[in-house]
Amino acid sequence: MPELPELEVMREVLEARVVGRTIREARAYRPGILKTVEPPLDALAGECSRRVTRRGKHLILACRDDLHLVLHLMVAGRLVLTGSANKVTKATGFVISFADGEDLRLVENGTAKLAKVHVVRDPEDVEWVARGGIEPLGCDFAVAHLVRLFAGERRQLKKMITDQALIVGIGTAYADEILFAARLSPIRYANTLEPDEVERLDAAIRSVLGAAVERTRRESGGALVGERRVEGMAVYKRTGEACIECGQPIAEIRFAETRTFYCPQCQSKGKTIADRRAWLRR
Repeated sequence: MPELPELEVMREVLEARVVGRTIREARAYRPGILKTVEPPLDALAGECSRRVTRRGKHLILACRDDLHLVLHLMVAGRLVLTGSANKVTKATGFVISFADGEDLRLVENGTAKLAKVHVVRDPEDVEWVARGGIEPLGCDFAVAHLVRLFAGERRQLKKMITDQALIVGIGTAYADEILFAARLSPIRYANTLEPDEVERLDAAIRSVLGAAVERTRRESGGALVGERRVEGMAVYKRTGEACIECGQPIAEIRFAETRTFYCPQCQSKGKTIADRRAWLRR
């Protein structure tokens, strides 16, 4: 699933390549991808795209102050700019055709078709745009905010920082990277953190996400990014490989279909976290 760094670069590319163009037509090719009925989809026809913004994992294309297209790519969605004359593939779920002969297409490969499209008067008419937490790279994000979030919370750190109602845009991959950079265990309870550990986490969120945005921007070369690359990751999908800091093998645990990668030496005082898959099989 694309996370904040990939989506922020997508926003930049769309801002550069889509804003100012007139929409000729918008079409939903997959039943169920369009989650709204008012305003109707054909309200986009003839409108000029004014700006592209991002709220957490949602991309928002504004046509008027009271007309917005909100996209959530979910697990496998990606955006493609291509000529309108090119064949629409079976993987294509939604298309915006511009008057100048180019399409913006939302494509999902594989069997899971989960992407969502909303046409709304106000972006906050979309539930998770309205309910989303604070932007981790925004000017309002600070150590004090994390202190308030964690106070009294007996929830594991990884679950806390990937909870979109608390902090938007961070998914499982960058959560693993952030917790490694902060030298914190993914299963540590949030309410047990000392002040200096909260400061480390705050710094890690900023540095990991900021560096990932820069890396993705370089790799994209001004094109829409596709699947997230894992080059440059410290722990994510590196099970068994040597830790870049201590040389110990990176470990992996799984629970509820979520994979977590971490360094036992750097993050859990040399102890391997029990994999709950084994516990569930007993």
